[in-house]
Amino acid sequence: MRIVNIFAEHLFAFHYSDEVDNEYDRLIEDWTDVNYLREYAKSNNVTNINKFVKDRLKDAEQIQDLLEEITFNNKPLEFYFKSLFDLEMGVKILSLQKGKIDKNGIRLYAIKIDENLFVITGGAIKMSQKMQDHPDSNQELIKVKKAKSFLLENGVVDIDSFYELINEIE
Repeated sequence: MRIVNIFAEHLFAFHYSDEVDNEYDRLIEDWTDVNYLREYAKSNNVTNINKFVKDRLKDAEQIQDLLEEITFNNKPLEFYFKSLFDLEMGVKILSLQKGKIDKNGIRLYAIKIDENLFVITGGAIKMSQKMQDHPDSNQELIKVKKAKSFLLENGVVDIDSFYELINEIE
């Protein structure tokens, strides 16, 4: 498992050893692949597959555009990432986060390391109200919790310890 910097200065992503790409690149590739989205819709019994595919393509583009806009305008990433659970609102150390845009059916999941510093752990197409109610989003919940444990086990508690870990595992 590695942590890599992606296009934004304060935005990183896990690159799991069993994957070709880091989580951000892998997800964006899937979410912009019409064949992937069609198969996903079929396997989830979506009734209007064409609308589902069109909507997810638009959602993926919207996420990319927003993250690029935030980065270009030097806005904090907190404009996109919000606490995953209400109980973690205001938690300063390694809080679980979700990337959320109103009326967008895709979620990126991340861990907030410090102010304006996030590591993407994965993501999912939103198919249920609660993460636990769909196998894919539930798997992402497990992944984000494992990623948090990995960071804690490696002494990450703030921005300095995060950068020390990145330098060690590169």
